[in-house]
Amino acid sequence: MELSPTTTGDAASDLGLVGRSAALLRVRDAVEKIARAPRTTVLITGESGTGKELVARAIHERSNRRTGPFVAVNCAALSAELFASELFGHEAGAFTGALPKGRKGLLAAAEGGTLLLDEIGELGPAVQAQLLRVLQERVYRPVGGTRDIPMDVRIVAATHRDLQELVAADRFREDLWYRLNVASIHLPPLRERATDVPDLCRHILDRIAIEHGSGPIAIQADALDDLGRRDWSGNVRELAHALERAAIRSGGAQVEREHLDSETIAVSRPSKSSNDDRLVLEVEGLSIQAVERSLIARVMTESGGNRSLAARTLGVHRATLYGKLRAHGLAAPVG
Repeated sequence: MELSPTTTGDAASDLGLVGRSAALLRVRDAVEKIARAPRTTVLITGESGTGKELVARAIHERSNRRTGPFVAVNCAALSAELFASELFGHEAGAFTGALPKGRKGLLAAAEGGTLLLDEIGELGPAVQAQLLRVLQERVYRPVGGTRDIPMDVRIVAATHRDLQELVAADRFREDLWYRLNVASIHLPPLRERATDVPDLCRHILDRIAIEHGSGPIAIQADALDDLGRRDWSGNVRELAHALERAAIRSGGAQVEREHLDSETIAVSRPSKSSNDDRLVLEVEGLSIQAVERSLIARVMTESGGNRSLAARTLGVHRATLYGKLRAHGLAAPVG
């Protein structure tokens, strides 16, 4: 049996967010509401590969700024000195190597539209202070300049980091965090919305077919089942790469189970028994719940009670870890 390419219907694909899960539809609802406030600063959080830039673009395209530019910059790729010049621009002769006629910055390029500051948690203290002033005063000053320039730009920030933890560690300004977190959207990891995988697979394969100039690419049901049972630590980005590799191996007509990476199948979660909703694994006399409790307790101890570090070690989101801590009756030390 094969599943042919289909459209996603009401799956929020018009926003570039493919799927039908309740979690994704909540994101769509938040996008629609935030888009109606075109000057409001937005903070988008979520693991790498969850689609934070897609959400930023969706907010832009749903707002009355849609006719203006959408500009994105990866903060992690720029040093503090270079970032200031890139963001604010510079005047002629402002520094060694400055362009003879000066240069407009990203804020000027995004005038009337939206500027996405991706990986904002990587900004250093000096740039954080400069950005705070931009958000407070709605003006900026080019490097080497002597006058402020007013701006009409919506700032959208995105990060996979926990900014509150960075604030607690004195690595991120608390006042800047408040300025950024006026409206916020958290993107759930793919493992928490596994029901979206079929729609995602079809959407991605349709895109691959267009990019490769091939005909429609179908996917076999058992291949789709394997993909749906994987945790996807790299989220949608990892799924897309796995599907592209499989499409190349298939020759373009139909992706079958044999075309998937061996590790894709090897790390898939086992299917739940249809006869017993309480799947219990006995390991040396212990149930899987007891093994899980022991593992979480050990990781929490070895991480010194740091919940973010423990969550990364276990490969789960912090919210998932909190739920496990409560379910197992384990204390959750502040970390």
